[in-house]
Amino acid sequence: MPRVIAVFVLATLVSMPAESEFFVGLETGGGDMDIDRVSVAPDFELNSVSDSAGAYHLSVGYEFENGLRLVGGYDELDSIEFLGLGETVELEAFKFGVGFMTPVSKRFRAGGTIGMASWDLEARESILFNPGPEATGGLDDTDFYLDLGLEWVINETFRMPFTFNYNHYDFGEATIWRLGVRVHFQ
Repeated sequence: MPRVIAVFVLATLVSMPAESEFFVGLETGGGDMDIDRVSVAPDFELNSVSDSAGAYHLSVGYEFENGLRLVGGYDELDSIEFLGLGETVELEAFKFGVGFMTPVSKRFRAGGTIGMASWDLEARESILFNPGPEATGGLDDTDFYLDLGLEWVINETFRMPFTFNYNHYDFGEATIWRLGVRVHFQ
């Protein structure tokens, strides 16, 4: 199945018009992380917890004339301290996806992206829960992600995206709301 998808994407890209543009973007916002009962190191288990923190997203991509885009990016959900007791968790992800943007008016475009996220979850145990040396641990894997968004077209070069990002990970899920700026080069 992955080969069929790859052939379809390649055939679509080859048959597109040559006029397209490269873009870079930076978005900041907030996110929520829900962690189900998971062991991140021997004798260090994160129970069912949920908290929110600041997030940022750096993206680079290539958008074709018909609105199809290839996007790569880096997400980071800042360190979250559960219950204010010093137990922290940080999430980073490198992403690659395929998406589209279509005009909904003269100044606004809407669309989405679906892709793969290679993520890394790092956790540090507080001294309150472990009177000995602090335990640290982490998990990493690759899972699907989904972005849905609206983009305000300021002019041909600058756009302001507002994005909802949903990630379903092995340890639970993360949702992020972001607002930023994207610069397009023709």
